Amino acid sequence: MGRELNVLLFGAPDRVDGLGRQLESLALSARPIRADSPPARNPRQWACSIILAESDRDVEAGLEAIARFAPGQRPVIVVHPEALSANEGVDSWIREPTLPVQIAARVRALSRLHAMEEVAKRRTAVTALYGDRGRNLDTVDPAPCVLYVGDASPRFMALQHSLKSADAEVIGAFSSYSAFDYLHERPFDAVVLNAAGKRDIAFTISSAMRRNARLYHTPVLLMGGDDDAASAEEAYARGVSDIISPRTSDEGMRDRILALAAERRRRRRAKAALEACREPRTLDIETGLFHAGFITSHLQDLIQAAARDEISLSVLALKVVSPLADDAADSPATEKAKRQFAAMLRHLLRTEDAAARIGPDTFLAILPFTDTVGIDCVAARVAAIADCTAFESEDPLQPFRLGVLSAAVEVRPDETAEALIGRAVEKLHRNDPVAAIG
Repeated sequence: MGRELNVLLFGAPDRVDGLGRQLESLALSARPIRADSPPARNPRQWACSIILAESDRDVEAGLEAIARFAPGQRPVIVVHPEALSANEGVDSWIREPTLPVQIAARVRALSRLHAMEEVAKRRTAVTALYGDRGRNLDTVDPAPCVLYVGDASPRFMALQHSLKSADAEVIGAFSSYSAFDYLHERPFDAVVLNAAGKRDIAFTISSAMRRNARLYHTPVLLMGGDDDAASAEEAYARGVSDIISPRTSDEGMRDRILALAAERRRRRRAKAALEACREPRTLDIETGLFHAGFITSHLQDLIQAAARDEISLSVLALKVVSPLADDAADSPATEKAKRQFAAMLRHLLRTEDAAARIGPDTFLAILPFTDTVGIDCVAARVAAIADCTAFESEDPLQPFRLGVLSAAVEVRPDETAEALIGRAVEKLHRNDPVAAIG
């Protein structure tokens, strides 16, 4: 699901310009924004800020500038020549030397995490208006758990000792087979791959995790030799989150692993909060989507947040079109197909998105932090999945497919949720050639 992720850059002009050009060359679709440019004053223009620091003073200056622009509204990444530092205003520290592809990966991950946390906060508040919560969240996290994959080397013993001192558990998997057994048995906060002499196997494991929806967001750290920049770039392209060189101290290794593990736990809490909002008082039981009343309330709250520049917001209206004759268009088989489509729609959206059935043939999806390219990507994906799905008709030997029309709209100033939904449905009606002729 594509989206343009603009980044706000702080630092020396030559470093800012250099990194900006490198980020633009990546598939991030990033448009770097210098801190001294007009778009920097509008938080909607950027998804993440990066401080290119040469000293702790540079970090403080960058954080002060960000606080003036949009305090606490966007993730902050610091690229620094020294080890990790403790600072509440920083979401991720990247130690130099680093590669643009690693920075781009951190931008993607933190921007998505920020979106989940912001929407979870807003959706939880709206859900509370509908009565008692269906589920209570456990606010006590278990100890961090890290999976080590590779030979039982001295580095593994050092890792086990350093993480144990931080009350973190380490489980060793000394083959790729046992590694996947562990990964499918229980969740891990991070995975450390010992690539010494087995780089291809480590890359295979990392790539496989990025193809698995359940494991996709689990951070992967590569423990290897002093590879060249090309090998490191390939590692990040394969889904590696960080590379630990032999020169990294045990304390530095521990801190970098625990920093990514903490981010994974934040993501897990945000997802749990979003899932907890799915309860009988907010759901349409027949479709598994949120009911129209809740979606309207949730949308109104998000519109108010968008007016304060806290989020960007768009909605996508979808109309399901049956190819059956008019006398069969309202048949039980067609209604069953629409409910199956609703279940599909829910799983085609991100956790932070929300959808509802707002009419017999019409659905609405709320897509926070999504630009025009991302919305078009969602619409195309939903239409493609519906087009290749065979729904059962009254005659089991004659299955049919549903067509999907779409219309995307962005919120206007001072617009209510009801007006926004009405405008989306009206645009959808104009996009329907049959309705337009009628």
